[in-house]
Amino acid sequence: MMTIASGPVEVSERASRVGDWPPGLVIGYGSIGRRHAETLGRRCRSLAIVNRRPEVRARASADHPHAWVAPDLESLDARGFPWADAMAVIATWGPSHAAFFHALADRGVRRILCEKPMADSVAAAAEMLERARRDGIVLGVNQVLRHTGLVPALRALAAEHGVGEPVQVVVRGGASCLVTNGVHWVDAAIQLFGAAPERVVSTAGGEAINPRDATLRFYGGTAVWSFARGREAVLSLSNHSSVFPTVTIYYRDAAADVALVPAADGDVAWHVVLRRRDPELVQRWPAVTRTGAADEVVHAGPLSGTLGFAAALAAAPADVAGDGAPAVSGDVGLAAVHAVIGALAGGRDRIAITLPIPLHSRHAIEPWPIS
Repeated sequence: MMTIASGPVEVSERASRVGDWPPGLVIGYGSIGRRHAETLGRRCRSLAIVNRRPEVRARASADHPHAWVAPDLESLDARGFPWADAMAVIATWGPSHAAFFHALADRGVRRILCEKPMADSVAAAAEMLERARRDGIVLGVNQVLRHTGLVPALRALAAEHGVGEPVQVVVRGGASCLVTNGVHWVDAAIQLFGAAPERVVSTAGGEAINPRDATLRFYGGTAVWSFARGREAVLSLSNHSSVFPTVTIYYRDAAADVALVPAADGDVAWHVVLRRRDPELVQRWPAVTRTGAADEVVHAGPLSGTLGFAAALAAAPADVAGDGAPAVSGDVGLAAVHAVIGALAGGRDRIAITLPIPLHSRHAIEPWPIS
């Protein structure tokens, strides 16, 4: 069983120690790449942006008039980009992550933040992690919920009200994709339970409705990841519904409904409603089969100690800007890739997938059109 650290991600202190960041490079200038470019543009000594599409490069040049904007890495080679001193963010689609990682490593880049999913196959993600260890590369993966501090804050709330350990995570709703958004919630479950899942079964299926590109798939269906001691993460997302997903975390005698709500600063903030069963009824009928409504609200409101999405996204590059080990490392990204690709393979082949997936198996080697 693969164990994953569940403690809080301390990036703000790390960022303050970094100070003046090294030269920055952002590969990909889509919705997330633009946000990373804003952060690096403020904190790095210089900035380069790579995107293959001319109209996107024109926008990048307008947004960052002092940046080097190029169609590919070779163009930066010709301009003498300081690879060995740079930090890079890979913000392209999943199928290109591994190739860009190795191209950067070949050029001597030693600080790399990769967007999720870490790669489009388990084998490719494992090779990235192995090379990072071998070459001394600081490799972080932007599993952004970790940067929000959501799980440590939920643990603190549960401890405050004495509801014990979580036993199940349930995410249900419309077309949010078991990979594109689901990978964040699977990783949150891994962090909540303190270990990676041991098995997954699913009905996952992909459709050509991915708004990023027609070649990518958007995966709907239901996936159930089994963890030790009978714990589960359940994601049920329908490609036939446009309803935003709801998230509920179950405890022995309580449940927490987790949501993102608009914040005054224009970002979003975590809002949690923690409900528990009447303690007197639980004491009177202690058997777990004597179920009852969790209708006593013990907390309803903001979740203290957390960051919103924009603030967490800005914190992610700080995780690799220094020379130490990143808090959200390649190990975290690889565990999430095992989990979601296991769900896709299990849904297609109609079998249960044991996790982690053996690295030389066909399910590990096979690439998937995921973002």
